[in-house]
Amino acid sequence: MQHLTRNGSLGFSLILLLSLLTALDAMAIDMYLPGMPNMAADFNVSPGRIQQTLSIFLAGLAIGQSIYGPLLDRFGRRTPLLIGIAIFTAGSVLGALAPSVEWLLVARFIQAIGASAGLVTPRAITADLCNMAESARIFSLLMQIMMIAPILAPIIGGYLLGHGGWPLIFWLLAILGVIGFIWSLRTIPDSLPIERRTPLRLGHIVYAYGLQLRNRVFMAYALSGGFTLASLFVYISGSAFVFTEYFKLTPAQFSYLFAANSIGLVLGGMLSNRLLRIGQSSQRIMIIGLVAHAAAGLALYLTVQMGFTSFIIYACILAFSISALGLVFGNVTALTMNNAGPQIGIASALMGVLQYMIASIVGYIVSLTAQGLGQLPISIGICGLLALLSYYIAARTSGDSNTNELES
Repeated sequence: MQHLTRNGSLGFSLILLLSLLTALDAMAIDMYLPGMPNMAADFNVSPGRIQQTLSIFLAGLAIGQSIYGPLLDRFGRRTPLLIGIAIFTAGSVLGALAPSVEWLLVARFIQAIGASAGLVTPRAITADLCNMAESARIFSLLMQIMMIAPILAPIIGGYLLGHGGWPLIFWLLAILGVIGFIWSLRTIPDSLPIERRTPLRLGHIVYAYGLQLRNRVFMAYALSGGFTLASLFVYISGSAFVFTEYFKLTPAQFSYLFAANSIGLVLGGMLSNRLLRIGQSSQRIMIIGLVAHAAAGLALYLTVQMGFTSFIIYACILAFSISALGLVFGNVTALTMNNAGPQIGIASALMGVLQYMIASIVGYIVSLTAQGLGQLPISIGICGLLALLSYYIAARTSGDSNTNELES
């Protein structure tokens, strides 16, 4: 079970597996989106009722991550992960066999509880085995590979719809779960030594979560990551409306544009890794990404307000803003986990819960505002500024030289 190379880096096989596990939730979301109208027709329910299957999946991800944190710190990394993958696989099978929308809602919740293990565990394993610089590189690489999911998943889902219907989507997810389980059984290290494991007692769990909540540096970095993720979710949820309603793109044309922006995000992650290799700090790279992201969002908003609303200008500035996030995600994750303290599992879980909570709250607030060409870029700009503010608080609180990066 070789998981480290001679220079202390994670082996490629383990990185690839961690990427698959991290992408399970994205695959489970993006792959079945093209099938939602068919599900509504098959179950004879409204589109809104089917959309609840997405809402309950996101709720399950938040709840599941809070559960796996204590389990990872008590039983190590392998066993909770394997249980989670098995739960995800079972939920996928239940989804494929669903005779009603109520059954499907339950299946999606079970699926999300299982997928949560794939979000929490890779962060914990990377933090266990890697130093700061290496973990930033690994998290950036995980993000790059994970972003392949929103590029390929809708295409795969659409193909399966045309060759057997939406249940095939859930069967494929179940197959991915089986592959992940077998691969994890053979590859995943138990990177938490027995002497570092903590008891599974309610009082201890509450105390551990409280300790992390009082860790101001950790919380500030986690909030920065949350606002960054919220900005990405605002883009995902709002871009389809903008480009299909205002710029009159067909769904197929929009899917190509969405894929191109996802590729830009991957390229941003590759640039981050390159900068890390030549000695740039995670703090500086993250600041560059956040400033570029927020500035582009605000510039696009001002452009719209001045009446410049051509498709080329709008699409290019938005693509630049989204691509800049590739410089942020891996580094903010590494900085957050590097300031987590000894209980990595709890910290990884809390980080995930906070990020999804912030993203859902921001998404709800944005949904209450008037739709328009300016809504998307101003939302991105504000989220970027809030992420920068949170980073600045983290840097000031930590008492290190990180603030010099922001002020230079």
